[in-house]
Amino acid sequence: HMGYQAATVGNHEFDWGQTILGDRTTQATYPYVTANIVVNDTGNCTTAGWTVPAFASAPYEILEIGTAPDNVKVGFIGVTTAETPTITIASATAGLCFKDPAESIIHYYDEMKAAGADVIVVLSHLGYTDGGYGYGIPVYGDQTLATRLNTAGKPANLIIGGHSHTNLATATTVGTTKVVQAYYNGRRVG
Repeated sequence: HMGYQAATVGNHEFDWGQTILGDRTTQATYPYVTANIVVNDTGNCTTAGWTVPAFASAPYEILEIGTAPDNVKVGFIGVTTAETPTITIASATAGLCFKDPAESIIHYYDEMKAAGADVIVVLSHLGYTDGGYGYGIPVYGDQTLATRLNTAGKPANLIIGGHSHTNLATATTVGTTKVVQAYYNGRRVG
């Protein structure tokens, strides 16, 4: 009923394991995108490739929004906090690697643009600020993600965030990127 056209996964999507997660994403009528969660195909997350896990559709999707002649091709790309394996049951993320979010977006950025994306929208489950859940894992939030992408010359137009359940009344602007988050569990509509 809310009209989702794309989604990414958060840490709680792993609560029942990858098989159940795959069942749920298969039932969705929209794609689940994840650029920084990859299959641990080398046994070492430092050298892991870019194979998308079975529960995801792709690292990104390009969707046409609107109608001609005012339609826009939007590249939706997803990232999830690297602290997920620590804050969930270990077996739920077995065989997966959580790569650096900014590096993952940069990896696909030119490919999305070449595929016709007029704008880039990041679906993020990093949290609004740095620090995550406070387990001492060096994770960063959406504002730092925006800074890193802008500094790399690969800015996102919009970052739609989650994880920290931040109730932002207005968008935050970081460089050329708007960062938004609409509380949690549908309590607000952004």
